[in-house]
Amino acid sequence: MLRLTGLLAVLGLATSRLGLVAHELVGHGGFAVASGGEVTEVRLFWFAGGWIRYELADPTAVALLAISLGGIVVETVIGGGLWFGLSRRDSLAARITRAIGAALVIHAGWYFATGSWHGYGDGVIVHRALGDGRYPVAIVVGAGACGVAYVAARLVLGALAAEVPGGRGARVAGLTIAMAIAGVLQIGLALGEVQARGDSTYGAIMTPDSDRVIARELREWQREQARRGMQLTDAAREARARELALRHRELPFAPVLGVLLVAAVVLGASRSRGPAPDTLSRRFIAIAAALAVGSIAAVIALDAAFL
Repeated sequence: MLRLTGLLAVLGLATSRLGLVAHELVGHGGFAVASGGEVTEVRLFWFAGGWIRYELADPTAVALLAISLGGIVVETVIGGGLWFGLSRRDSLAARITRAIGAALVIHAGWYFATGSWHGYGDGVIVHRALGDGRYPVAIVVGAGACGVAYVAARLVLGALAAEVPGGRGARVAGLTIAMAIAGVLQIGLALGEVQARGDSTYGAIMTPDSDRVIARELREWQREQARRGMQLTDAAREARARELALRHRELPFAPVLGVLLVAAVVLGASRSRGPAPDTLSRRFIAIAAALAVGSIAAVIALDAAFL
């Protein structure tokens, strides 16, 4: 189980770091250059996300939309290529690699669906362009991500559980614990880095549109009160902020989609295809660990190169 935990941890780090480079530099950066623009600044977090700045001579709506969604498109293409490219192979390594491709597609779908619904990150332009039409689009894409999660879990989780010795209960418990530890490690590293960096640009990118509207309306209200000569207290500001939050409250789509994705994984695992024809090899674990170390080093080097 320790070996499985380590494998899941290094695979998660490698996938997220390589996915970050593909998303930001190949996706956003590539589409910016292809649109006649120039990348002027890049920030890549070691364990979290990142962002780029670019300049366009002719910032048309089509170009801006393509650049905004470029990272999501690249992740989807790479993930789909890994999934379908290894569809005829049934080894454990092939199953895991296909699952990594599925994870990239799931992340792309999650990011597009929640970003379009709430108006943050790469989904801001779609959020504003579609208006209320963003809701069915986000639901369809989110449902697609759940479908991919189900298929991927059905493919790989049974094979991974088979690596844990013991009966069915022990295997399920072992895999669950291994996934939980690996997930907490990666999320903890990402959140810790975001907190430590305090990057205002990243914070602004990831702020939902409703929060921006609330902040703007609160500033306008404060200026209006000042023009009237009203003395504002902290209690009055907090009361107005709560009122605006209630006025602009929306369905918490992101956590709902998160719960549905977990449910899809559990359902897929319950109908798993079972063990692979082979088992985990030391060589595969060593390659995964090397990829994790190498991908983190690459992110650090690329981030430093653009400072």
